[in-house]
Amino acid sequence: LVICAVFEEGVLDASQKDAVQEHFNKVDAGMTEHWHGSTKHSHENAQAGHGQKIRVIFSENGSVAASRRDAAHFVDFLVKGHESKGIKSPDERIMTVFVRPDSEIETHDWIDTVTHALTTTVSKKDGKSKSSPGIKTSISSTSNALSFASSTTETLSEGETKSVSLALKPMKSHATSEDLALTHGQTYPTPVVEGSVTAMALDTFLNLPVTDDKLDSHFAADVEMSWNLWMCADGIDIVSSLKAKTTLGRLQHKDKAGSSAESSARLVYTWVGGEENEIGRQMLHMVEKAKMGVSTSDEVLNNIPDGHKKCRTFDWYAKEVNTIMQKELSKLPPLTKEKVDKGTVSHQEEKVDEGVVSLQEEKKLPSKPLRPINKRLISTATMVELAYVDVTDGFTADPHRGAMDENGMLGYVHDEKALRTNPPQFQPTKEDLKCDENDGNMKMLTQKVSVDLGAHEAAERQAENGGKPRAKIFCLVYTIEANHGRIPNIRETWGQKCDGFMVGSDKTDKELGTVHIPHEGPEEYNNIWQKVRSMWSYIYDNYYEEYDWFHIGGDDLYVLVENLRLYVESEEIQTAANGGEYLPNGDETKLLPLFLGRRFMEQGNDKRIFNSGGSGYTVNKAALKALIVDGFPTCMAHLKTFAEDVMVAQCFRNKLNVFPYDTKDESGGERYMPFQPAHHLTYQIPADKTSDWYANYSIDIKTGLDHCATRSVAFHYIKPNIMKRIHGILYGFCNA
Repeated sequence: LVICAVFEEGVLDASQKDAVQEHFNKVDAGMTEHWHGSTKHSHENAQAGHGQKIRVIFSENGSVAASRRDAAHFVDFLVKGHESKGIKSPDERIMTVFVRPDSEIETHDWIDTVTHALTTTVSKKDGKSKSSPGIKTSISSTSNALSFASSTTETLSEGETKSVSLALKPMKSHATSEDLALTHGQTYPTPVVEGSVTAMALDTFLNLPVTDDKLDSHFAADVEMSWNLWMCADGIDIVSSLKAKTTLGRLQHKDKAGSSAESSARLVYTWVGGEENEIGRQMLHMVEKAKMGVSTSDEVLNNIPDGHKKCRTFDWYAKEVNTIMQKELSKLPPLTKEKVDKGTVSHQEEKVDEGVVSLQEEKKLPSKPLRPINKRLISTATMVELAYVDVTDGFTADPHRGAMDENGMLGYVHDEKALRTNPPQFQPTKEDLKCDENDGNMKMLTQKVSVDLGAHEAAERQAENGGKPRAKIFCLVYTIEANHGRIPNIRETWGQKCDGFMVGSDKTDKELGTVHIPHEGPEEYNNIWQKVRSMWSYIYDNYYEEYDWFHIGGDDLYVLVENLRLYVESEEIQTAANGGEYLPNGDETKLLPLFLGRRFMEQGNDKRIFNSGGSGYTVNKAALKALIVDGFPTCMAHLKTFAEDVMVAQCFRNKLNVFPYDTKDESGGERYMPFQPAHHLTYQIPADKTSDWYANYSIDIKTGLDHCATRSVAFHYIKPNIMKRIHGILYGFCNA
C-alpha cells in the first residue's frame, strides 16, 4: 500500500511545502489519530509498525494531468524495485486509485469490490474487445476503469452517469435500460469518469497513449483520461456499490467542473481533429460561445498530441458512448469550413448551398426600440470583453483574500449550487399565510403584482427542446451571524430558485450557505462598503464564468426570481446589453455593462443617481467584470461607510461611465421596490417633496396599485414572518 499526496507546481510555496511534508510524516509515523480495527488512538513518537506508506510528491508540472502521471511513474519505480528484490511477482498487477482533493471513499470494503470488478468487468459499447481492428494500443487485458458513484448528498441516483457536452461542460446522464439489465444495475458504463474517485490497473493508466501535460483542471484531465479509456482501451464502468462523497468547498467549482478555453481547444484538436471535420468545428464553436473566445495561437496549440488517429474515432464515441453529443449535433445547422486567424477562432463564411445556415446571421431588430431615456443612459458605456481576467494577485490582499471555512482557514470555496440541488421544502402554516387577512400586502399581490409562471414555464420548455437557454442568475445576500435566523426563510422561499446562491457573512455555516468573507476594516454596519467590495470580488474570482447575471441585497430582501429571469431575458435588456440597437445572436464575446435596480437621486440630486441597495441591484457579466477589474482598484478602495449602494454607483459612474438603467415597465410601474408591497399601495407623495426623504430621492413614481410593475422583481424590508406569507400568496398557497 502506497499513498501519494500529489501537489502540482504553484499550489504551495516553499514554507508551506515544509509544513505539509512534516504533517504527512507524522501521519505516516502514527503520531496522529488513526484506527486499528475498532480502536482509535495515536502515538507520541514514531512507531516502527508505521511508516513508508505515505509519499508526498511536489510535482514540477503545473497541471493536474501531468502531476497524476508523475505520481504513477513514481509508483511504477517502486514496483520495479520490489520486483527486482523478489518481493513482488511480475504477474501481479497493481491497482491504482485516483482520489480528487475534495473527495473521500465511503465504501469500507472497496478493495475487494474493485479487485473483482477490474478482473471481470469490461465495457464493450461496440461489442468488441480492446483488440478490435483499428485500435492500436499496447494496453493489456483487462483494461477498463471504475468510477465510484459520488454525491454531495446522501442520495445517489441509481443509474446516473456523467457525460460531456459539445461545449465540453459536464452533464448528468443516465445508463440505458439495456446497460442496467446486463448486470441488474450492479455495473454500467459511463461516458466520462465521475471524477471523485477513479480506479484502474497501473499498467492501464501508464499505457494510455494520449497525454497532454498542459490541461489545466481536474475536469480537463478527467476528460482526457475518459477519452483514452473509451477510444483506446475498454471503457469505464460505474459500480453501484462503490460510493464516494464530495466535501463542498475544498475545490473550486471551475476546477472540478470546467476547463479554460485553451484546454478545451487542445482537447478538441487532439481528439477530434480541430476544424478538419464537422464535429470538431461544432465543438470549437460551442466552446467559443460558452467560454467567450477560443485562443488558437501557436503558443496555445503548441505540441498538440496526435491522439485522434491512434484509437477508435471520436465519431464512434459520440454515437455509441457519449450520445448527448450526438443529440446536440442533430439540432445544429452544419458549419462551413472555418478560417483560423492567429489568436482567435473566427467564422469566415464561404459560399454555401441553399439550406445551410450562415453563422453570420443578419442583424435582428427588437420588436420595440429602447426608450430614449435608456438609449441615453447606456450611450456613455463601453463594450467589455467577457473573457475572465485574473486580478487575485495570489489572494494575498483585500478585497481578494477569498473566504474562510468553519475553522477560520482561508481558501474556502462555497458550493453555490447546493441549495438549488437540494432545496428545503416550503411548508407554511395557516398562521404564516394569514389568507383571510385582506391587508395591503394581500391586495397588492393579488390585484396587481404576480409571478409570470406561464411565460416562465414556456421558456423552460423551449430551452429543454433545444431552444434558447435560460439566463443563469447568481443571487448574493449579505448578513451577519446575529441575523442568521433570517436565512432559513430565504432558503425555503426564493433563494432556491436562483441558479447559484450564497450568503456573505462573518461566519461560515455550510448548512445555511453562509460564507465568512474577510474584508478591510471592522465587521460593522458603518463598514458595509468594504464587506460588499470583498463579496463582489469573491463572486467574480470563483463564479464569474458560470453565470450571466448577478443580484445582491440584504437579508430582508424578497426576489421574484422568475420575473427577474424573464426581465433579463427580454428583448429590451438583451438589446441594451448588445449596444442598444440590435438583438444579440448568442455568440457575443463583448457586452455592454448593465446596472439594474431602483433608481434614486442622492439627496434629490439628479447628477448623483444610484440604485437602492434595499431591493438589491442586478448586474450582467460585463458590469461585474468592469467593476472588479477596472473600478474597485482605484475607487474609494479604503473608505469606511455604510452606503455601499451609493459607492457602487459612484464607481460605475466615475470610473466606467455606467449609469443606472431605468427599469420601469411600459406603464411606468417600478420593478424594484424599497419597501413592502403594502407600503407602496398606501404611500402618498407629500406636497413638499423635500419634507420626506423617499419622495425627495424618488424619480417620477406613481402611487397606489400603479406604483408596482405587474412583473415586479424585488421587495425590501421583508421580515421572516412576512416573507413566508408573501411567498405563499404569490405561489397560490392561499388558493389551495
